[in-house]
Amino acid sequence: MPKTTTKKPPRDLLTLRATDGRRVQVQARQIRAVTPSPTGAGHAHIELYKGGRSHIVQADPAELAAQVASLRPRSRMAKETDPPNVFEYSLRYYTPHREPPEGMARIQFTERVEVPAGGGAPGMPPACRARYMELGGPGSGWTVCVQPIERPAKVRTQEHRAQLRQGHLVQRIQKRAPLFAEQLVHE
Repeated sequence: MPKTTTKKPPRDLLTLRATDGRRVQVQARQIRAVTPSPTGAGHAHIELYKGGRSHIVQADPAELAAQVASLRPRSRMAKETDPPNVFEYSLRYYTPHREPPEGMARIQFTERVEVPAGGGAPGMPPACRARYMELGGPGSGWTVCVQPIERPAKVRTQEHRAQLRQGHLVQRIQKRAPLFAEQLVHE
């Protein structure tokens, strides 16, 4: 008997109307750019990269926005309650076989920048850019480095861990033997 496999559709699957009227299914990550229609007819031109070629697809902006809003979320997306991400920008002399000019320190500038959770690294801080240009800019041996600062791991108390284990045990018992769940949990 042949084995049948059911494959889940991708998380970011969108259905758009092509310029010739047919429906096209694309993944959101394949979209390169969205621009308003030059005719102003209430459509947006979407440039996407699919199968090694670029395509132009036409879609209603409201429909596109609704589809993007209804995408299945990833298992772990940033929440508003998450702490902000911290990035450290530094200006360093990265020429390995030479010393910095005039006895300067190898690290000239360091600044930490916070961004909301889920946002990528911000642009270079203005103070860092100004100091970089003072030191000679590109080709001078000085390099702007960015490094994410990891949050410390959560430390859970023994009581909290015991509560989690108890909750998981209750869930497993209710799933396997719902009729005798109370008795088995009590035991």
